[in-house]
Amino acid sequence: MNTTNQKASIWPHIAWTYLLFWYLTSTTQLLLSSSGITSFEGLKDTTLTTVFWLIPIFLLPKHTKKVSAILGIVIWLFALPAFGYFLIYKQELSQSLIFIIFESNNAESSEYLINYFTFAILFKFIIFSIIPILIWKKIPHHLNISNKKGYISALITSTLFFAYPIKQGVVAGNVNATYKSLNKHLIAAPPWQLVLGYSYYQRELKEVETFLTKFNQSTPLNNFAELKKPSPTTVVIVIGESSTRLHFGLYGYHRDTNPKLGSIKDELSIFKNVYASRPNTIESLEQILSFADQSQPDLYKTKPTLIAMMKQAGYKTFWISNQQTLTARNTILTTFAKQTDKQIWLNNARSQNSYSFDEKVVEPFSETLKDSAEKKLIIVHLIGTHMSYKYRYPESFDYFKDSKNLYAGLSEDKIQKINEYDNAVRYNDSVVYELIQRLKSANQHSMLTYFSDHGDDVYDSKGHEFQGRNEYSPTLPMYAVPFMTWSSKDWFTNDLLKNPEVLNRQYSNADFIYTWSQLMGITYQGFDHAKSIVSNKFKDYPIIVGNPYDKKSLKKLDIN
Repeated sequence: MNTTNQKASIWPHIAWTYLLFWYLTSTTQLLLSSSGITSFEGLKDTTLTTVFWLIPIFLLPKHTKKVSAILGIVIWLFALPAFGYFLIYKQELSQSLIFIIFESNNAESSEYLINYFTFAILFKFIIFSIIPILIWKKIPHHLNISNKKGYISALITSTLFFAYPIKQGVVAGNVNATYKSLNKHLIAAPPWQLVLGYSYYQRELKEVETFLTKFNQSTPLNNFAELKKPSPTTVVIVIGESSTRLHFGLYGYHRDTNPKLGSIKDELSIFKNVYASRPNTIESLEQILSFADQSQPDLYKTKPTLIAMMKQAGYKTFWISNQQTLTARNTILTTFAKQTDKQIWLNNARSQNSYSFDEKVVEPFSETLKDSAEKKLIIVHLIGTHMSYKYRYPESFDYFKDSKNLYAGLSEDKIQKINEYDNAVRYNDSVVYELIQRLKSANQHSMLTYFSDHGDDVYDSKGHEFQGRNEYSPTLPMYAVPFMTWSSKDWFTNDLLKNPEVLNRQYSNADFIYTWSQLMGITYQGFDHAKSIVSNKFKDYPIIVGNPYDKKSLKKLDIN
């Protein structure tokens, strides 16, 4: 073979190698852009950045097939989450969602995989995985170029790859500009999508941990005052999980999912129009338990949290959790829990697809009520109606079994899922009721507030095709949450809770800290009456949902 033919034969081989890497990094972006879900910006970025994978090929031309196989397997593994997310949600795997992935443990991730697993999706995964194998077979065992030419080709490719980011840094006179430019173009492509996402997550977690370390030295709220209360005083916040009020009998749902709470509804203040700001636990609680909101989502890092505020008022604080954890996990949510004086973790199951019923919290709650502190705040975090729903209630609560009064035309698996969810709501009803009864029996000056962090859409929205949550395609069930209080007859702000006008107000739970402050009789510099649902100066703000770090996603929730 002459030299010219040798040179000519290199380029088809390089093209097949590039095609392998392009397919693995760009297929999901191609599906997103061709479906009109995103612009072609992501596809452009993955097409350009794919050339990076040619660098090791040029550096090791004698091992082309082996190197391309190793790199291909790595990229394929990192490409699966984004491809799977597209198949389920028809959305791009955003940075916000990547944070949620890393906040979830292996058991929780497995639960979601099992919940959404179908043979149709499995078939698509198989097809997605077979195609690169067929492409790889076209790649030669080695490229017919010398090591010297390989090094030169790698140098040229590297120069082309890094030229634009370096130019950005030079123009800006800042190395960070180079870093940001490179990240911007890499973030759409696996494996960088998850690698950089993990890097961002660790940076975020470190920042929150730093905040926790400095907690005791943090600046207290200025001009702080609290109205005097009878002793002992015990206040309780019960945080539900994934429970939409659209499935609560107390809110007009056609099934009797609240027989226990319904029996004491005259003792409850049931707020009719409260909404979560975000449809995932971590992001939602970052706002609920702090001064952060949709316009200033990072305030939980710099201003005192609700727990800090209560400790400033002299309360001994407790956190009781049935959320799945092998230990007190080092997550963003755990940093909130660790701010309390005592944490009790009750769910040590290896798999979240296991039975750890919320009744576990009742006895520790009763013991905590006996604590001798004159003022106590107890936060109870339930697993509630978290997927998979069938694991959230004992067999004795397998109450709903048919399709009576459900939407017409639902498939059997959808009917089963709705029944499981409603059974979980009915069981949750009994747990919250029992917590109220235990608090009532303690005969203390007390108040309990229950709400859910967010809801789930369980085939409720138009078309009855979707189950779960998706921040980029918001529906009412994802955000419409139950919110109610019980208080002892001598609770000093009962006049606010018993005012029927306030119960119908439209309210974002991102502003919960202001309502809680007023119900506690706590004032401070910066207290905003307009954001307290029980205030006579309350203002009816629109409910803004979406990812506050992606301003384009923010929108007013359609509550009709």
